[in-house]
Amino acid sequence: MGTDPASALTLFFTQMVGLSVASERVTETVKQWLGPTLANWSAARYSGAIQTIAIVSGMLVTALSGLNPLNIPLAKPFDWFNKADWLSWVISGILVSGGSAFWNHLLDILQAAKVQKEKLANSPVPAGATQ
Repeated sequence: MGTDPASALTLFFTQMVGLSVASERVTETVKQWLGPTLANWSAARYSGAIQTIAIVSGMLVTALSGLNPLNIPLAKPFDWFNKADWLSWVISGILVSGGSAFWNHLLDILQAAKVQKEKLANSPVPAGATQ
């Protein structure tokens, strides 16, 4: 079952970016709905409420996507009574709530490292060099 670690990481980061973007949109929509209610709250309470909304929206988006970005064994899409699914949704929801900019940055770093590795692998070996 040997998979390339770089490919597995790329798949993970790509899924997390997509889930983060979707989660951000859900969070922004809920913020618009709750705008008048949240406007009167203190800064600390407002910040906590927004973070809670972001985590819950991340969990919801992950659950509804059917993805298992953490590759948790025994997780099955849309099995609402499976503990492995809930574990995947909670952890992914927390990670996704960090925002898509974070995941985009990590994906860019991974892609740059992959390109650099490919360049090194495809570069010709100098005539006098020994391996």
